[in-house]
Amino acid sequence: MHNAQIVYKFKEGKLEEGVKIWEEAVYNTICKAEGFIRVQLYTGIDEMMAIGTWKEKVYAENFMKTGVFKDIMESFGELLVERPVNKVYELRYFESTEVEKR
Repeated sequence: MHNAQIVYKFKEGKLEEGVKIWEEAVYNTICKAEGFIRVQLYTGIDEMMAIGTWKEKVYAENFMKTGVFKDIMESFGELLVERPVNKVYELRYFESTEVEKR
């Protein structure tokens, strides 16, 4: 499994606008992508972290080639205080007793 994480830092009070943009640009399309397993969006004070989980790295790369990141960056415009930080992690352990879907 392959996990890709992106942290977005927003100007004060712009988080909810950013979440709506992300939902329309990413959430509504990622579920249809080949190799997709799950996506999670966490929010904090004026920042959000998106974690996408894929069967293999190549599927995440193919999804990014669709232009989704470029499009979302254009949509965010001046909402961000800095360019998002992208990190990649390989899943080592996972345990769950319950899966909650929103």
